[in-house]
Amino acid sequence: MARKPRVNDPGYYHIVNRGVNGAKIFNEKEDFFKFMELMLKTKYDYKVIFHAFTILPNHYHILLETTLPNLSEAMRFLNSAYAAWYNYKSGRVGHLWKGRFASYMMFDDAHSWKVIKYIERNALVLGLVEDIKDYEYQSLFLRLKKNKFNEIIEGSQIFQKPLEEYIDWLNKPLENFELEEIYNEPRIVKMDGKLKVIRKKISDFFEEYEEKKAAILAAKEAGYKYTEIARYLGVSSGYINKILKNNK
Repeated sequence: MARKPRVNDPGYYHIVNRGVNGAKIFNEKEDFFKFMELMLKTKYDYKVIFHAFTILPNHYHILLETTLPNLSEAMRFLNSAYAAWYNYKSGRVGHLWKGRFASYMMFDDAHSWKVIKYIERNALVLGLVEDIKDYEYQSLFLRLKKNKFNEIIEGSQIFQKPLEEYIDWLNKPLENFELEEIYNEPRIVKMDGKLKVIRKKISDFFEEYEEKKAAILAAKEAGYKYTEIARYLGVSSGYINKILKNNK
């Protein structure tokens, strides 16, 4: 399968990376602390804002915001610096990560809040803790406890919710429809030889236009394919063509 185009535009991204072959790559406190130390360096060197994160034994999730077109450079530094340190420390050789990091651009503020909850609840869902407040290697813990890594989440979106409200909100599981949206992202198309990000969801067009034909045409003009529109509506491409013909 071909790799999806890598967008480097400034914006919000959900980043995921895993240990090669599912191996544990964070085994003791020193490992987690080293990764957070490198997150701090990444924050300042690459002008990145970390909104939420959780570091788990064999992978991590991060919601970050880039202010410059340097997502690839920032994550390359974070991953390679940790891999070099970990390999040297443990005397291992070879790749540490499963592959290049996965990145998912956010649609909007509502989307980023769903991803924040998903990230903060990971350790709880995986059974690593019984109380969401107890997992030490995530953004919620940094908000609760003052330590040398607090600066990682300085400027984070999570501070928009009062602490107790935030904890109560995190303790409520995501609905199934919300989980389905976690890894959705804006459409990326190539226009005039350049990548273009379409931040409007297909659903937005059908909310904006009362007439179905107008919504279909607007979505197509924005860069969506008729097959994608048909999939969203739960119909065949032939049905889409029928709507367009009948409304001429």
